[in-house]
Amino acid sequence: MERRTFLAQTTAAAASLGIPASVFASEAPQAPQAALPIMPTIRPKALKPGDTIGIIAPASFVEKQADVDEARTTIESLGFKTVFATHIMDRYGYLAGQDRDRAEDVNEMFRRDDVHGIIALRGGWGCLRMIEYLDYELIRRHPKVVMGYSDITTMLNAIYHRTGLITFHGPVAISTYNEYTNEYLKKAIFTPEPIGLVAQPPQGEQENDDTSIVSLGCGTGSGPLMGGNLSLIVTMLGTPFEIDMKGKVLFLEEVGEEPYRVDRMLTHLLVAGQLQKLAGLVIGKFTKCVPRRVDPEYPSSFTVEELFLDRIAPLKIPAISGVMIGHIKNKVTMPIGATAVVDADARTFTITAAAVCA
Repeated sequence: MERRTFLAQTTAAAASLGIPASVFASEAPQAPQAALPIMPTIRPKALKPGDTIGIIAPASFVEKQADVDEARTTIESLGFKTVFATHIMDRYGYLAGQDRDRAEDVNEMFRRDDVHGIIALRGGWGCLRMIEYLDYELIRRHPKVVMGYSDITTMLNAIYHRTGLITFHGPVAISTYNEYTNEYLKKAIFTPEPIGLVAQPPQGEQENDDTSIVSLGCGTGSGPLMGGNLSLIVTMLGTPFEIDMKGKVLFLEEVGEEPYRVDRMLTHLLVAGQLQKLAGLVIGKFTKCVPRRVDPEYPSSFTVEELFLDRIAPLKIPAISGVMIGHIKNKVTMPIGATAVVDADARTFTITAAAVCA
């Protein structure tokens, strides 16, 4: 199909859906900016009960008002007040509104003096589309706790990369806030002290009943924490927001990806020379990462645990797996930019620097 014919048909289809034709020009990505050096680390101010949390939807759309109501109830049960972004209920395809509008919601929450922290309502997909429209100078001048996980990985790492502000890979507003999750959430964002040694929950208190930590390497490594969802980390390669992995402690989690896809993404990081640069590696939970179809004649497949041994163990870097990070009820809040230590021999993971200030 010729390009002009494709554009004409796309515009007509958009009109039938009520989407302005101008969207296709105004929302087109601009030429990538030159990569910037990581800025000096900034710790946001610790949150306290009574503070106001701004709730944003920077990725997928919110399906119903009940989701917003649930988020309000959940966050206010933690002792906070809540305000919602202007475009919280917008919808553009599978996104929570236009890219620039979602970015402006983030900018506005950083701009507002009456908002003390920011939490994403949900993940999904869309942060990579909007991070070029964030006002990083504004964010640097008005540092605040900003938190989420899954697709929010992209925004969290972009903000740290462009501003030096420590961000938080932790529960979204509609997550389950149980005793274990709340313990590490409060250590991360309420207390201007290091989180310290990250412990596992008691046996049987999470989905797969597995609380074991497995060593995938040897020795001890220390450096700033980076990471999040594996597929998003890989997607950021080659962009101006690519994570600088040299000397860092990388953490990874994933959900719903078949083993061959996990293999592909880990191999991508290896072939790109990224994992070899790390000071340490922490593998979280890879939830529902099992084959969807099994051929009766060839029933075997790698498990993700076998892939970790195959792809990571030969690097002989400090690496462990099984930490409570990811799409699970019991979550550790991970401060991106704070210093951490991985001891593969002792199978421990310790966050040694405070993520917030008094």
